[in-house]
Amino acid sequence: MGQQVWTFNDITGTNYTIGLYHGEDSGHVIIYQNNNILIIDFNIFYIKHYHFYIGHELMKLSIVPDNDEFVYQLNVDTESNTPYNLQLKKNKKEEQQMIIIGQIVLIIFLIALFTYNYYFRYKK
Repeated sequence: MGQQVWTFNDITGTNYTIGLYHGEDSGHVIIYQNNNILIIDFNIFYIKHYHFYIGHELMKLSIVPDNDEFVYQLNVDTESNTPYNLQLKKNKKEEQQMIIIGQIVLIIFLIALFTYNYYFRYKK
């Protein structure tokens, strides 16, 4: 029987334990979070992906057959358009815009400084 356990801290600092039991002979799958069953599935002998929320994060658990065994992967799904992911993308875009505005202001300031310095140094 394939078993895997992950620990995950969400953005609020809450600790979660995610577990997976996979009967390699029967193909039955149980996915649990902090000893509460989230998903039960049967006859899984092929590639399968499960999506579920942990706190604000959408998680993606993958079961991938590899030769005579299975590989289990748990990742945060940052590509889906969840409210949390959309807010992160918006914040990142705003941060990039502020950096660009800051760079433009710095360039204008440096041009003004060099122009001022040139005017007083060479126009006397």
